[in-house]
Amino acid sequence: MCTQGEEKETNRKQAVESLENIEQELIKGKSKFFGGESIGYVDIALGLISYWLPVWEEVGSMTIADPTRFPGTAGWTENFRSHPTVKDKLQPRDKIIICFQWRSKEIGAQIASARKG
Repeated sequence: MCTQGEEKETNRKQAVESLENIEQELIKGKSKFFGGESIGYVDIALGLISYWLPVWEEVGSMTIADPTRFPGTAGWTENFRSHPTVKDKLQPRDKIIICFQWRSKEIGAQIASARKG
């Protein structure tokens, strides 16, 4: 989200490779969630992916979780975010985007400064 050029593409590819592992686990069980039909520990541990990854993609102008390539992850994301236990607890998306836009600029400036010095 904060890098540019080749480094950004390398990081994006690594994220896609990691998501492939998650996808394999999801399609193996063919369930709504990692542990079956109800939210479990792994779902909670990976839950931020369902909400933050689309924001990171938007702020970073990139695609990682293409729903046609990762249908299991796309389904899990929708199931997780729309679950009554989760959906009312999520921060408003527009506020999250503003936060990550600010952080991206800050981190990007730090990276550029470190490369110069």
